[in-house]
Amino acid sequence: MAFLLVVVINGEPIPDQFYFRDITRCNTFAYYISTGKTKPVEGKRLNNQQNITAYCIPVKVRPNIKFYD
Repeated sequence: MAFLLVVVINGEPIPDQFYFRDITRCNTFAYYISTGKTKPVEGKRLNNQQNITAYCIPVKVRPNIKFYD
């Protein structure tokens, strides 16, 4: 099992597929893509980017799949 990072821009998912072994690592990338921030800022509210969302879903993968973590 792995986690697929899904990135949606203007309602359309990008065709590239990025797989991660670790849900935390995948969610970190999803967070940075969705917010446009490179570091979380403590005590401040972060605004999401407009028309860009990202999230992770669990998937089964082939043994020779490339991972990004």
